[in-house]
Amino acid sequence: MALHKPLPAPLTLGALSLAGVLALSACGGDGGSTEETAAPEAPTVESDEELAALVPADIAEAGSVKIGVEASYPPGEFLEEDGETVQGFNVDLVNAALGKLGLEGQWEPTAFDSIIIGVDTGTYDLGSSSFTVTEERMEQVNMVSYFSSGTQWFAQAGNPQDVDPDNACGMRIAVQANTTHDTDIEERSTACVDAGEDPITIQKFESQPLATETVVSGVNDASLADMPTSAYALDQTGEGVLEFVGEQYNAAPYGVLTHQDDTELAEAVAAAFNALMEDGTYSEVLEQWGVDAGGLEAAEVNPELSE
Repeated sequence: MALHKPLPAPLTLGALSLAGVLALSACGGDGGSTEETAAPEAPTVESDEELAALVPADIAEAGSVKIGVEASYPPGEFLEEDGETVQGFNVDLVNAALGKLGLEGQWEPTAFDSIIIGVDTGTYDLGSSSFTVTEERMEQVNMVSYFSSGTQWFAQAGNPQDVDPDNACGMRIAVQANTTHDTDIEERSTACVDAGEDPITIQKFESQPLATETVVSGVNDASLADMPTSAYALDQTGEGVLEFVGEQYNAAPYGVLTHQDDTELAEAVAAAFNALMEDGTYSEVLEQWGVDAGGLEAAEVNPELSE
């Protein structure tokens, strides 16, 4: 697969304020958003008979799949103004892949930490929510790689608290719960204690926009998230509000989830992504959302991770 390159900043997805993003993702009211620009138009994809033949018979007969998603992680997946429709670059990519397979996606917003359980129990046919592919997750479900992203820290502009990701002992850090970033900051805090330093004060939130808001307000010193999401936060809060701290690290692929026993569906989804990569639809979606730096050369089922 291709190596992940630094994402150009800023993303240009319109002029929504962070409050507007919070209103969208949390089904809130006005939220104080300014001029609103529609998300990029999703591509039209025609079914491919050969690819559709790869779909398990029961799913092909149903014609649709249920997809578990935590819909408050822009620009990957978040809610439109109606508070119901899920949008984002991950959504467009998965919908396009399903289109190749002759299927429709029924996106069902839920808590992030319930998605893997939902796929395992059969509540969802797929899970898609900016899931970083990890060995631990691949022990629970199949993961189809289709994008790559690393972790990026950010703080208030000027970094007034002198946050250093490699020496954050004693700092106040906001993070979305039950993510790889949650694990990352917990490990860093443990290392602080082991070194005789103050632990990191970690505040965990159900969604990344809520974590970001506490950095904007100064309640917390910094936050960390996937690169596209961190870049989106900088773009949406406006110039001079937030800035990156340090460089992106631990780049790894995102994966779409299927049940561990449903390798047939996983292989079909991977084949569909690869078809999108070949016909240019994949690049089109990434470029429209401004995240093309995270593109991969091929999709794989349960990819081997570099150490």
